[in-house]
Amino acid sequence: MEKNFLITNILFIPDRFYAERNISFYTLLKETGYFELHVQISEMDIYNVLIKNQACIDHWLNWSENKRTTSGWFFGQKKDGKYIVSYLYENGEPKSTEYIDITEACSVFIKKEIESIRMH
Repeated sequence: MEKNFLITNILFIPDRFYAERNISFYTLLKETGYFELHVQISEMDIYNVLIKNQACIDHWLNWSENKRTTSGWFFGQKKDGKYIVSYLYENGEPKSTEYIDITEACSVFIKKEIESIRMH
């Protein structure tokens, strides 16, 4: 499978998840072929496809905001306009990295989020 096609499919997982509602995010991710090629997909690869699909960023922001979990990856915007990617721990302070570029932040979040999902 062509890598950019696979990444494009990954970018639209939040849309499919909310539209189909009867299938898990894990299953949708697995169906893209990511599990077999995960080591070949970098944050930069995701960035290069995401830059051409900017509308997907809002869907990943919504995905992050709607997660109902006590720990895991988070992506959002701060009051100062910068973007953060954080790992929320059950008992402790989140570890955050700030970004000026929303596309970069989203790319980092997507890679970390899908790796977290793949590992579970």
